[in-house]
Amino acid sequence: MKLKNIYEEIPVNVTPEKMWESLSHFGDVSNFHAGVEKSYSVEGSNNVAELGCERICNVVDMGMNIVLKERIYNYVEGESYQYEVYEWKNFPIRKMLWGFKIKTDAQGNTLLRIDIDYKAKPAFLTPLMAGKMKKMAHDVLLGYKHFTETNEKKVPIKSLRKKYPKLKLPSLQHT
Repeated sequence: MKLKNIYEEIPVNVTPEKMWESLSHFGDVSNFHAGVEKSYSVEGSNNVAELGCERICNVVDMGMNIVLKERIYNYVEGESYQYEVYEWKNFPIRKMLWGFKIKTDAQGNTLLRIDIDYKAKPAFLTPLMAGKMKKMAHDVLLGYKHFTETNEKKVPIKSLRKKYPKLKLPSLQHT
């Protein structure tokens, strides 16, 4: 089963260590990110990202309450992690993987990258969902950027799109 990849990276005006501190909020991401209605760690997991950590996220999209159960399966302290959505409700996917990576460019600026690999159910929806997935990736990055730079919590995504006009959704990048 070939997964479609959507990715984006944006500059974040903080140190890589500060960015990692924000990304490490795994179970309680809904405490600061407006894109997640509610999140909590699964019993036995902490709120802090680590290998095997699990959470449940409730996301409201187009009036639908989407429930995602997620587990970190790849983890590099201070740099990156990847997690799988291993169970879902009200979302047309067959498989979905997310990844975050903190990088620095040649000038020493911090960059945050997101990768989303997915396959829809039914499969013919996979390419049709690419635009929506790209928008979701962009919005997730804006939420992390804003919180990490300002410490402001739960700022509506629409407000963040207006606040960061130079970070407009780029042309669709996928493989």
